[in-house]
Amino acid sequence: MQVALFGSDIYTPSPKLAHSLSSDVKLIPELRKSWDLAKAPKLFGKCSQVGKYDTSEKNVVLEEAQAWARKLQSFPDIPLATDSPPRLGLAPRGEVLLAALNEAISVPNTPYWNAVAEGVYGLPWCLLDTDVLCPKCVMGECVWALLATYADYYHFCGSELAELLKACTKRVQEHIEHVQHDHDAGGPERMAMDSCAMATQGIYLNVLHDKAKDLQFPDDEFRSIRYRLIESGARSFSIFSRAGQYPLVDAEAPIEAVAFAALAMHDICDARHDNRAHEFYNLVTIVSGHTGKLGINMVRRLFIDVWAWAIDHREDWAIHYAGRILAWQLYMKRYQTALLLDNLQEPNPSLDRTVDPYGDQVLNDLNPLKMRSPMPFDFDVRSRCQNKSYHDEMYNRCLRHFETCPGCNHYDDKNLSWEDWIERIGSAFERKYTDCTCLNTIATYMMLSPLRQLWWAPDPTAKYTGPQEDWSPMLN
Repeated sequence: MQVALFGSDIYTPSPKLAHSLSSDVKLIPELRKSWDLAKAPKLFGKCSQVGKYDTSEKNVVLEEAQAWARKLQSFPDIPLATDSPPRLGLAPRGEVLLAALNEAISVPNTPYWNAVAEGVYGLPWCLLDTDVLCPKCVMGECVWALLATYADYYHFCGSELAELLKACTKRVQEHIEHVQHDHDAGGPERMAMDSCAMATQGIYLNVLHDKAKDLQFPDDEFRSIRYRLIESGARSFSIFSRAGQYPLVDAEAPIEAVAFAALAMHDICDARHDNRAHEFYNLVTIVSGHTGKLGINMVRRLFIDVWAWAIDHREDWAIHYAGRILAWQLYMKRYQTALLLDNLQEPNPSLDRTVDPYGDQVLNDLNPLKMRSPMPFDFDVRSRCQNKSYHDEMYNRCLRHFETCPGCNHYDDKNLSWEDWIERIGSAFERKYTDCTCLNTIATYMMLSPLRQLWWAPDPTAKYTGPQEDWSPMLN
């Protein structure tokens, strides 16, 4: 059975590509009927073009798929946090992002389409700076995310989404044509597009097998991390976000480390939902499984060191990108992250120092700061960076903005709850259509602030005291 997404012609100009990609989506029900993990490698064509531009990652999706067909490791006996508000399906927060979706594909103003605009199309749109990046490529990243949703949300996305399939695949085809015609072969736009295709491959494979009944995992931690960065879109967004900084300060910016630290903003917030659904592909879970210890400190250490590197090198794009992920995460009603964070009790402080923050060599190898912190349990960005004056300049710029901006409305007020931030983030998204300043300021402020409660989210000793109800792991 041929699936165009894995074939040799996806980057070859053809008016038939959109139809072929639509056919791939329609094949999912049939493939699921007789699917087993050993079949995954057979989907990959011998001359698959995916990986042509992001060459270092060319075989990651294939190799990770092959690993699942071999003997798996059982998850160690580590307590995991699961108490949380329920994860929702396609639930809208408002109507702010519908106009972004309508720039690509016309849809009616209904709760369903507002939810698609926020949680699907809006993910890349909210994360990418439309002030400085190629607008056609921003739209391209968004329609790739929409295409991936047919597999990612297969269990609950509803029949309405099927109405957009033809228009969606046509836009994906147009994005491929645009990138290959208008952007250089060695440029970030081609690499980012290639990574989008890899992500869609990974998500397509994910939906073909049944949901896990317990936590097992394959043998290579670094490969699983790389796969998670690809499959989540974090790698593509990192590559493309960096293209917006002029001039580039560091020609060898650690894309993988930035992608990891940025994606951590989603994965730590969503860890309880992932644990409940036995989902392995969460950065904290991957690290915990392979080290045999709860991975919060190790993930947090890399997070802090990456932002210290970014400040020292004035790589503002990295700070903005990660903060935008957190802003989007808080705004999405589906995840109920603000409700979770507002109702967490402080965890057991005695457990903070039982796991060495530099206890995972894989993360140490990713770390752009090769000199370890002499105080590994000091998770303060300012104390870790060398260029403290630039840190203070960035932070104070945020405070001055919040003082006068009516939309951000004193975002730094210590009396505000996480829920209180949502309206202000929505205002920043609304302004983003013409100016990304408010969103970048909010993003910077959150990345430079301690926000200790964020790191309580995956901690099983931090008890959740808010409303709970049963929810289906099919919503994960």
